Amino acid sequence: MIEKHTKASFVARIWLEPGKDGDTTWRGHIQHVQGKEEEYFQDLMKMREFLGRVAGVTGPPLTAQPLKDVTKSEPGTVANMKQKD
Repeated sequence: MIEKHTKASFVARIWLEPGKDGDTTWRGHIQHVQGKEEEYFQDLMKMREFLGRVAGVTGPPLTAQPLKDVTKSEPGTVANMKQKD
């Protein structure tokens, strides 16, 4: 049986913002290239919902994973990389 593959292109900018209690929150902006739809989001679940709504395909579920202590990160990891804008 041949499955139909849906292809869509997205441009996403995702970053971590520090919270009031030292927690971090995912923030981001995503844009559908072909349709020009775009959305800002405050967590990865909202980004996943946007992808599913625009592409018409439900992707894999997000799984919860414990966050590392970013103050103890290794050199060259995201926490220690310089921001480029």
